[in-house]
Amino acid sequence: MLVDTLLPLLVKVLATAATVVAASVAAERAGPVVGGIIVALPVSAGPGYVFLARQASDAFIARSALYTLAITAATALFLAVYVRVAPRLGAVASVAVALVPWLAGAVALQWIALSWWSALALNLVAFPLAIVLTRDSAAIEAALPRVASARDLLLRAVLAGSLVATVVEISNLIGPRLTGSTVTFPVMLTTLGLIMHHRYGGRAAARALRGALLAMPGFSACALTLHLLAERLGAPAALVAALGVSLAASGVLLLYARLAGRRRNAADNMVSLAPFAD
Repeated sequence: MLVDTLLPLLVKVLATAATVVAASVAAERAGPVVGGIIVALPVSAGPGYVFLARQASDAFIARSALYTLAITAATALFLAVYVRVAPRLGAVASVAVALVPWLAGAVALQWIALSWWSALALNLVAFPLAIVLTRDSAAIEAALPRVASARDLLLRAVLAGSLVATVVEISNLIGPRLTGSTVTFPVMLTTLGLIMHHRYGGRAAARALRGALLAMPGFSACALTLHLLAERLGAPAALVAALGVSLAASGVLLLYARLAGRRRNAADNMVSLAPFAD
């Protein structure tokens, strides 16, 4: 009987942990731009919603996704605060300060009735504000990428897997509002900030998390798609559509980053050739 109870929980933990580890390795190998895109994918929330879809109604999934969309605006503020304070504070202090707006947003959302357009409006305000507040960090030189140690990966895997499994297991007790908020707690972002801060310093960590900030609107689009389609198409089809939207948004951002990089290289070449123009 105990095995029957613990086995599903263990499967949730391991599946989420494996996804997080794979994404972590890929993100750290890829550098700040591509790594930020990978981190902003539904790495931990995605498995959480897959597990939820097996036990919750389509209406529950849609309602949870609405609050996931709303709390993503708080994640934008978390990233903005971290990017601003990381060059000045230590690793733990930076994460602790940055989590204040996220936790405040999560608490406030439990008392606010939302519609999809009001949740979207929160994102449309939060992300431009966060990007403007952190624009000067784009000039910070990033450290060379280095793959996380086994201890770092284990930390992320345990935290993300335990969080997702716990939230899914108690989702019926806490309801869709709290489920949608807590299943997207920024585990990947907090651990990435802590690890990079300890390794390379606050400036490099700030640069890495700003890359994630630029990619996070794709996650917002993913959550909005899931909310709008879960009851119309059913949760499984809506999850596939939401993942497709997230991947498409990431692809557009990656293409833009590559084109911008080529333009910068071309401009640098023109400058270097200028003395020989005569």
